[in-house]
Amino acid sequence: MLAGEGLIIGRVGSGHYVRERPDLTPLHRWRFLDHPAPFAADLQSQGRRVTWDWHSEPTEAGPDIGRRLRLPESATLTKTHYVFRGDGRPLQLATSYELREFTPHTEEERRSLVARMYAHGIKITEIVESVHTRIPRPVESDALDLAAGVHVLHVERTHWAGDRPVETSDIVIPGDRFRIMYSMPV
Repeated sequence: MLAGEGLIIGRVGSGHYVRERPDLTPLHRWRFLDHPAPFAADLQSQGRRVTWDWHSEPTEAGPDIGRRLRLPESATLTKTHYVFRGDGRPLQLATSYELREFTPHTEEERRSLVARMYAHGIKITEIVESVHTRIPRPVESDALDLAAGVHVLHVERTHWAGDRPVETSDIVIPGDRFRIMYSMPV
């Protein structure tokens, strides 16, 4: 039961040990929006060495992404998977969906979504995020090297240009490593 709640860690042939509670790193959601990887820029500003891998592939929207982007389920999109690491340790997974005509094809074209859309004559007017906690899927637990019992923060983010959604992402963050920070100008 203690292992299932993430309070202890079992080591084969050695025993069980109380799991250290790490300090939660602040993760600022609205800084560095002009950076190709705002998550990485935020952590780099805090002195962490951040790297990321990504790969893109064509995909059909399907029911959920089609609803989020207001497109037919059969619409062809570009799906891009990201794995962000800090000091070599996996810290965040993200999957982005956008229309194929806006997708960067080379490393030189990879810049912030806001800048890429602006180059196509589209002005991002709003970014909407919905955050909830959940039990990680097995592939997410493996990719993020999560201890048993650790939940993830799931951020569903959509970039809007007026009343048109132009990109949506699913971002998965270990719940035992980060504190999500929002700033709302008044």
